[in-house]
Amino acid sequence: MRRPRHHALLVFALSTMAGVYFASQVRLAYPAALRPSWTDALAINLVYYWAWGAAVPVVAALQRRFGFAPGRRLRSAAAHLAAAIALTVAEILLSAIVLTVMGVYEPPFLVQAPMAVQVNFHSSFPTYWLILAVLVALDYAEKYRARDLRAAQLEHNLAQARLDALRLQLNPHFLFNALNSISALMFVDVNRAETMIRKLGELLRASLDRGHGPEITLADELDLLQRYLDIETIRFEDRMSVAFDVDPATRGALVPALVLQPLVENAVRHAVAARATGGRIEVSARRANGLLLLSVADDGPGPGVAPRAEGVGLGNTRERLTAIYGRTDALSMYTVETGGCRVELRLPFRGGGAEAETRA
Repeated sequence: MRRPRHHALLVFALSTMAGVYFASQVRLAYPAALRPSWTDALAINLVYYWAWGAAVPVVAALQRRFGFAPGRRLRSAAAHLAAAIALTVAEILLSAIVLTVMGVYEPPFLVQAPMAVQVNFHSSFPTYWLILAVLVALDYAEKYRARDLRAAQLEHNLAQARLDALRLQLNPHFLFNALNSISALMFVDVNRAETMIRKLGELLRASLDRGHGPEITLADELDLLQRYLDIETIRFEDRMSVAFDVDPATRGALVPALVLQPLVENAVRHAVAARATGGRIEVSARRANGLLLLSVADDGPGPGVAPRAEGVGLGNTRERLTAIYGRTDALSMYTVETGGCRVELRLPFRGGGAEAETRA
C-alpha cells in the first residue's frame, strides 16, 4: 500500500508544480489586456494539470495494454493517438466544468466548452505523450533493473555452485589421504590405526556440525585443524612438531571453511613425511591494516629446492579464495631463506573479536 500512495503523492506534487509554473507564465508573459488575476491563473492551470494527474493511471493502463514491443509498434501508436485525442478533450471539458462551477469561466457551460477545446487542445495534447514517455522510460528502467537483479542472482548461484563443487573436490582428497595413512598403519600398529579411525570420525562429525556455509570463524577453523593434526600426530608421533601463534583478537574473524587444513597437509607432506627426521610446522594469525593474515610455515626443503608445485589442496584453496573474494593474490607461497616454505593468506578481516576463543 505504501508504494501506490507514494506514487499518488508524487504525481500530485508534480501536477501542482506544473500548474504553478504555467500560472506564473500566464501572469508574466501575457499582455496586460489578456492577463488574468493570480487567483484565476492558478485556478485554471492547477485544475488542468490536476486533471492530467488524475489521468496518469489511465495512461499507465494503456501503456501496459499497448506496449511498443517489436511487431506491435504501429498498432500501439495508433491506439495511443486515439487515446491522446480522447483524453485531451475529456480533460479540457472536465476542467471547463470545474472552472465554470468555481466561477472562473462564465456560464453557460455549453457555450464555453467548444471554445475551451479550441483554445487549449494543442497546448494540452502533448501532455499525454509526455506522461506516456515517462511511463515507458520507467518501465524500461524497471525491466533493466530486474534483468540486472536476475543476472546478479544467477552469478551468485553459479559462484555458490562452484564453491560447493570445490568443497566436494577437497573433502574426498583429504579422505583419500587419511584412509591411505590408516591403511598403511593397519599392518604396523592396529591400535594406532583404530585411534586414527576414531579421530577421523570425530573430525568428520565436527566438520558437519559447522554447517555448509562458505565461511566459519577462525576459532572453529582452528578446532577442525587441531582434529586433523591429532590424526597426523598418531601417524608421525614425535617426528612432527606443531606450534600456534594466534592473536586472540582474530579468533572471531570469518574465514573459508577448511582453508588451513590443506595448507598444513601440504606442509606435512613436504616437511614431515618426506624426511626421516620429520619437521616443524608453525601456524600464525594476526590482524594488520584491515586484513587477516594467516600463515603456515615449515622447515622443509630450503632455498636450493625448486618451488613446490600446487597439488589439489593448494590449487583448490587458491580457486576458492578467488571465488569468494574476487582476487587472485589472496594466497602467496614463499621459500624461507633459513630453510622451509611459508604459505600466507591475506583475507579481508570480517567478524567479531574473541567470541569463539574458548572453542579453539
